[in-house]
Amino acid sequence: MKKLSKRDYGFIFAIVVLVILLGVSLYLGISGWFYSNISPVKSDMQLGKTVNVSLQETGAQALSFTFPGNYLPGQKLPQYINISNSSGKDLHVRAKAVVFSYEDGEKQIEVGISEHWTQNNEYYYFDQPLLQANKVALGTYVRLSEDEYYNSEKSYVLTIVVEALDASLDRQQIWGF
Repeated sequence: MKKLSKRDYGFIFAIVVLVILLGVSLYLGISGWFYSNISPVKSDMQLGKTVNVSLQETGAQALSFTFPGNYLPGQKLPQYINISNSSGKDLHVRAKAVVFSYEDGEKQIEVGISEHWTQNNEYYYFDQPLLQANKVALGTYVRLSEDEYYNSEKSYVLTIVVEALDASLDRQQIWGF
């Protein structure tokens, strides 16, 4: 039998360490340790706080809130939403609110609109042009769907999309309302 040299001991040590690391990696990968997420989902925006949306000419703005699924169907959630016109022009404004979940996709929810807003399909339209440097309240709450049940172990995303169109353009032709 041949005697092992110091160089051979180094190779054997490296192989043993690599086999142990491979075994640990396989165990952690199979057990799901690499894929688990134990930290709660956090959002910069908290549901229930007043939110201001600033519109810059023709375009769209979206606000997204993450909320837990421990709310009941049809529950009213307080959410004050203000829209301000920061452009140098008068604007036509419309908005919609949806809840997104991975399984069901996008579902429309009701917004407790203030006066001068009209609902048409999924959008809420402001009845008159929003004058430059003015602000208007969209709503004071959002109400979850009566027929939608949420899983208390999951999080959902509430998104409010606000769109603006230059008041000199024909909103009936572009938006259909």
